[in-house]
Amino acid sequence: MSQKNTLFNYFKRAKPSPTASTDDKKTASSEGKKTVSDGKSTPKGPSQKGNLLSRSTTPKRPRPKESKGGDGKKEKSSSAKPYKRLRLISDDEDSENDQSLANGKAPEGGDVVREKESGRGDADTKPPDEPVLSDSDGPPEDDDSADEYKSGKHELSSEDELADDAVPSEEDSPVKKTPKRKKPSAATPKQTPLSQSRLPGTPATPNTASTPRAGGPSTPVTPRALGSATKNKLACFALDSERPPAPAADADHWPHLQLEFLRPEKRRDAAGRRPDDPEFDPRTLRVPADFLDKQTPAMRQWWVLKSKHYDCVLLFKMGKFYEMFHMDAVTCVKELGLLYMKGEHAHVGFPEASYCRYSASLVAKGYRVVRIEQTETPDMMQARVAKSTKKATKFDKVVAREVCQITTMGTRTFNAVEGDACEADLSYLMALREQEVDGHLQFGVCFVDTSVGLFHMGQFTDDCHCSRLRTLLAHYPPSQLLLARTTAPQESRTVLNSLLPNVLRETLRPGQEFWTGEKTLRFLAETDYFREDGDETGPAQWPELLLQMTKDGDTLHLTPRPDCELALQCLGAMTWYLQLCLLDAQLLSMRRFCRYQPPDIESQQEGSSGPSSGGGDGSGDLSTADPTQSDHTGRMVLDGITVKNLELVANTVDGTTKGTLLGALDTCATAFGKRVLRAWVCSPLRSPAAIAARLDAVDDLISRADVMDDVTAALKKLPDLERLVRRIHVQGNGRLRAGGSHPDSRAIMFEEGKYSRRKILDLLAAIGGFQRALTMVRTMADTASSFSSYLLRCCLTLDADGGKFPDFADVLEYFESSFDQEEARREGRILPADGVDEQFDAAKDALEQIEQELAEYLREQSRHFGCKVSYYGQAKNRFQLELPERVSHKVDGSYELQSQKKGAKRYWTDTTRRLLARQLAAEEARAAALRDISRRMFARFARHHAVWERAVQCLGLLDCLLALARFSRGCEVGCRPEIVTDQSEPVLEIEEGHHPWLGRSSGGIDFIPNTISMQHGRLMLVTGPNMGGKSTLMRQAGLLVILAQLGCHVPAESLRLSPVDRVFTRLGAQDRIMSGQSTFHVELSETAAIMRHATVHSLVLVDELGRGTSTFDGCAIASGVLRQLLRTGCRCLFSTHYHMLVEEFEHEPRVRLAHMACMVENENEEDPTEETITFLYKLSDGACPKSYGFNAARLAGIPVEVVRKAHQVARQFEQRIEKMARFAAVWREHCGGTAVSPAAAIAAQ
Repeated sequence: MSQKNTLFNYFKRAKPSPTASTDDKKTASSEGKKTVSDGKSTPKGPSQKGNLLSRSTTPKRPRPKESKGGDGKKEKSSSAKPYKRLRLISDDEDSENDQSLANGKAPEGGDVVREKESGRGDADTKPPDEPVLSDSDGPPEDDDSADEYKSGKHELSSEDELADDAVPSEEDSPVKKTPKRKKPSAATPKQTPLSQSRLPGTPATPNTASTPRAGGPSTPVTPRALGSATKNKLACFALDSERPPAPAADADHWPHLQLEFLRPEKRRDAAGRRPDDPEFDPRTLRVPADFLDKQTPAMRQWWVLKSKHYDCVLLFKMGKFYEMFHMDAVTCVKELGLLYMKGEHAHVGFPEASYCRYSASLVAKGYRVVRIEQTETPDMMQARVAKSTKKATKFDKVVAREVCQITTMGTRTFNAVEGDACEADLSYLMALREQEVDGHLQFGVCFVDTSVGLFHMGQFTDDCHCSRLRTLLAHYPPSQLLLARTTAPQESRTVLNSLLPNVLRETLRPGQEFWTGEKTLRFLAETDYFREDGDETGPAQWPELLLQMTKDGDTLHLTPRPDCELALQCLGAMTWYLQLCLLDAQLLSMRRFCRYQPPDIESQQEGSSGPSSGGGDGSGDLSTADPTQSDHTGRMVLDGITVKNLELVANTVDGTTKGTLLGALDTCATAFGKRVLRAWVCSPLRSPAAIAARLDAVDDLISRADVMDDVTAALKKLPDLERLVRRIHVQGNGRLRAGGSHPDSRAIMFEEGKYSRRKILDLLAAIGGFQRALTMVRTMADTASSFSSYLLRCCLTLDADGGKFPDFADVLEYFESSFDQEEARREGRILPADGVDEQFDAAKDALEQIEQELAEYLREQSRHFGCKVSYYGQAKNRFQLELPERVSHKVDGSYELQSQKKGAKRYWTDTTRRLLARQLAAEEARAAALRDISRRMFARFARHHAVWERAVQCLGLLDCLLALARFSRGCEVGCRPEIVTDQSEPVLEIEEGHHPWLGRSSGGIDFIPNTISMQHGRLMLVTGPNMGGKSTLMRQAGLLVILAQLGCHVPAESLRLSPVDRVFTRLGAQDRIMSGQSTFHVELSETAAIMRHATVHSLVLVDELGRGTSTFDGCAIASGVLRQLLRTGCRCLFSTHYHMLVEEFEHEPRVRLAHMACMVENENEEDPTEETITFLYKLSDGACPKSYGFNAARLAGIPVEVVRKAHQVARQFEQRIEKMARFAAVWREHCGGTAVSPAAAIAAQ
């Protein structure tokens, strides 16, 4: 039935016509009641194939008791709580239609929504006295005939949770199955008042069709127009974007807001502590026991779980729906746009199939989401109650529910239930610990992306400005932080408040939640994380990094090294939190750990448990293929300030990659390649040999455009293999097998078929991806041998032929032959081939043997009776011998009559009973083998994780080299940078250099190239007009240096440099209000870091230092810093508007004066508003005489009168300074003082 017809029929049902007599109405009403009570059958209505809510294998909820009326007719008892139901009749079983049930909307392809009355409705609407019929105008079909597990039938309905006087469900009280009601006669159709059958949230409306009288013809009624209230209610059928927002007034009057224990002044945690207690746990809530005893069984479950996860949104599974109550419902209405269900309490829900969409939306908005699943069926619950030795209470007679996962921004795994990731970027969960040792700050850190499973651990000493911590946060920006709760001042808190003000944080109690290093090691030793597939008896295979973090000689690995204590504490906090989120076994069992060291510390390869996957550790380089790994000069250091100022990976406008160096370079075809490239941009190379190796690869690729296109096309077909390998490892984890220790292994999922299919599709996608990669490598074998680049040969040559790409053809062949992949893709299940799985083969052989015995026995019976005998029956009634009635005289006492029909009788014998028992046992064994065959297949795939990770490394490296080659080929003016190996005299020479992306992304606007030349000890002091391009020039120089050391061609006619160890920037002006630092304080902090860490091999970019304070102070500070940089001997671009500074250093041979040229027309010394300035954006020799600040004021729209007055004041300032300079000269002449510059004289005064 179409939705259009459904809605028409729905509103067509109406109360008796207002023109009908009162007697007629009473007659019609009494006839309707008699129809139900008489129990007469009527023909069935339209097909209810898609009736999602009227199918169930469980007994129907008991109906209210009936009593005999005075006239002998049955009437419903007034003491029973009436309820109503609307039935969904749809043409398909699309799970998306179920969303309409929860929201009160009409589903797509569905007819009418079923809902029980819960007491919350319009004030003028009384509860109905009888069930509401479907559109067919026939009586409701008994729910016992349904066969689908649904909300409200498998356990409690959502409205029953809120009504203490509701009739208990099958699970709350052991009642016998209600016998089916017979359909009433079609001659007395049941009439349903519209006020009783309206959709959720729809008020009663006037009749739009006539209502037939009992025993008489119908009287036509003129349809009435819908009122505004009705139209507003019908808006629930609109799309989300068209639906008016839910009224917010109700949110202030829900009953849960009146609960005493939820009031701020009464709030306590689970241990009874007040919020002002230092040990207060904000994640828990104390719920009074007497309050819990008054709840219905399922709502008691909800409150118990809410008391343990008070800071989370509980998605509470009830049948086929996730339902939210009280404060969680209010949150979901606000954030997800759901509609409240009817009832006194706040209550919303959505179907299981929509979990991915709604949970992802909540997590993205910063909420913690708890997925609570039913882990029992009603039959399992009743069996548990029957086995219990104590007397069962009503709270025992409810299906068990357990927390299966807590999802936050830092714990997303993108499993089969959550869905695939929509972005390639990593999202880190980071634990951080700070401690002061001998007056120095020490930090321990542990961070992991839960979708990849690689743990980074490290411990380092930092300066008072937390420079290394800032660099860490810039290179690996966390989505969620785990911090130790402490009252001691923490420098890291200031940095975190400034850099990560909106990141989700968890404060853990030291010792209890933020474990010590010793407690962490002891816990890991006592668990089976590091044992093969959870084998408790096998030896633990500790990751190499953890072994190195324990004291030498400690064979039990229980004593941490002093310089690794903080790092192990952070691992302990990470382990505790992953346990809370039920992700510990999935991630720690992968045993993937690598050491984190700040980039300014010489890189060491010790501490890695093995090669990291592409993008996992940020390098993606092969340990023997990329010379970076064998060169101990490390990488270029780009601290957090430089990453931000140069906009390397995120712009300062919206935080995306648009207008960044990464955005210009990132044309990677794979998700894991994108992650590797981001790590490359944050850590460029420093070794001349490593840079040359990448440049050779780029040159080879540019020369073979056909190869670039073919390889790129092949890479675009690959899925995110890195995340797929991790997901398959998790799906093969022994704890997740049926009956395992993880709650997810016991969860009753209605979309289990869909989730199983997703898991199998993950496996097939990984197998297919690696197969395509292997085919590509074999196809490119001849081409790879012709490359001069060692990197390309390693990536495109099998390890058997001298390359680094693993040959896993035999592994893929096993999976191709072990099961039919096309059938698995189509059916969503794995049916193993012969010889693959012993359990399945044994069950299959047993079934074949039983089938042969059944056939032989049937032939014997046919010979015995001398006629054709066949088997009859299904399920547990199979194998009844059906024989003609004419030969039944040959039946002896060994035959037991089971059923009969006209002309035939059916018997069981001892043999058929025995064969049926064996058949059922074999089928159960076969089903058990099939239930676990997928997990075992995943586990077998995960055993080769080292091979898959090496392949991903090669593919990620190749993808990044292709991205660099595409960028290089796209430069209109480009060159291969010349890397000077002799670093005794640092050099930087850029000939006609262009900005890396401004010329490309500016819509064809011409970009003026510039030449920069700096030899050892040369410092370029740049002046020029405001808006003349000084800052752009400095950023361009830094970006070109980074590009060159990435191993990429640069947009310049030529570039020659000796490798830069660090790039420092002091650009722009901003404060850090969250850290309590003013603009000038930020300037000086960044400058202090430069002066402390800059070396002769560094590149320093300082823009207008000193402008945050008075002119004299700023000029003096800039002068002192400039002199310090001269002593350091680093390459430096120093821009300024202090012309006194130019006068001071104009005769310094190590300083080159330059300016950004401009052309001035109509120059007027008296009125600067008459001048016209044209910026040439060209770097020229010499100093600029003026900064032309009044021109900038005019361009910014400052009133002309103000500009002119300011110019007069400026002239007075200049005259005063000139007088002071002349006085200083006279003083030197008459007093014999040493010569000083004007800037120094001003500073002295």
